[in-house]
Amino acid sequence: MKTEEKSNVPKVRIAVLGQMNVGKSALTVRYLTRRYIGEYRSNTDLLYKQTVTLESGLLDVEIIDVSVDDDDGFPIEQIQWADACVIVYSIVDRLSFEYATRSLGELRQLQNGPAVYLVANKADLDHLREIPETEGASLAASHGVGFCEVSVAENSPNLYKVFEKLLIESRARPVKPRKFSVSKMIGTLIGNNGTRQPLVNQGTVQVCNKGELQNKNRLLKRRQAFTTAASL
Repeated sequence: MKTEEKSNVPKVRIAVLGQMNVGKSALTVRYLTRRYIGEYRSNTDLLYKQTVTLESGLLDVEIIDVSVDDDDGFPIEQIQWADACVIVYSIVDRLSFEYATRSLGELRQLQNGPAVYLVANKADLDHLREIPETEGASLAASHGVGFCEVSVAENSPNLYKVFEKLLIESRARPVKPRKFSVSKMIGTLIGNNGTRQPLVNQGTVQVCNKGELQNKNRLLKRRQAFTTAASL
């Protein structure tokens, strides 16, 4: 794509939020690559970038996979950066549902907050379920946000619809003013065989060290592109 054409491509930024082990990294990579890889280094934020095609045309998408530690507060910087937010919990983990509940409460207090969708992952583990689907749906309804259950492992079609709905909704909203930009280095994804995996077709992924969101100059210097291997 020519530089002048690329500069005219609109951009949408999405934050994916949830406790550890709910599958938010797998969800993000499944959406971007249609592949499932189940093991990740998840002790830091990861920023994914890719250009996608919607019915309305090309769209630059940036997705930050927010790492959550027990001692961390609500990730307000990442949420303020985003146009939309996917909150993920696991149907087999009550604590992850409680975290999602608290996060929705925090988002509700923000003025001009991002568009939000609540996603219940691991629907393939119904025999271990701790949170009924009706409970998740009720929580989403009480906050006026979308809701669905998915299985990232089984490639549920609904997971793609979640991102597409948020992209379309965010694209139609006024451009959000930015006070900072995400900066970092190239990230690594660990696959089931312990080897490095390329992440995004003609895209990038960057490790996000907390506290560096305002350093735009580092972002420009450290940005590195990579492409998926031809065999994929």
